[in-house]
Amino acid sequence: MLNVRGLAIGATVVAWASAASALSPEDMRERTAAIASRYLQIWSSNNVSPVSDVPYMYGRTVQFYGKPYSQADLQAEKQRAIAQWPVRQYAHRPGTMRVICNVEARKCAARSTIDFTVANPNRGTRKSGSAKFDLGVSFAGPRPVILYEGGSLNRRRGPQGASGFQE
Repeated sequence: MLNVRGLAIGATVVAWASAASALSPEDMRERTAAIASRYLQIWSSNNVSPVSDVPYMYGRTVQFYGKPYSQADLQAEKQRAIAQWPVRQYAHRPGTMRVICNVEARKCAARSTIDFTVANPNRGTRKSGSAKFDLGVSFAGPRPVILYEGGSLNRRRGPQGASGFQE
């Protein structure tokens, strides 16, 4: 029997892994942009792979919207987000992504404006808008890992009372 979940995780790992420490500065910038794009694709998948992929995508600890999280804490937080918003669509707004790198530290940051729509059909709720998005990636180890994720809400269309795009 074919293990589709294993294939999906395996494909994600292959996309992330590859002699991160041997990358040139331009390769680091390109890979960071690709990781940021793939990250939003994964989060727009409307399944649980974003939670199961945390150990492969993130460092042992991560700054998540300004707070330190262990991988287990981050998995729990992302599971809560998926439960609240089972239908998710995130996309980098064309032309807004900027990548800056600290070559000596082997770290890069991708910053962009994203447009989003999230919904919970069971509750009949939906929100959409735009947000600033920041993703920090380390290339210091054997594979790239996310060190931080953050951002802030620009504007939202939908019910009032939301504090961010990933409530």
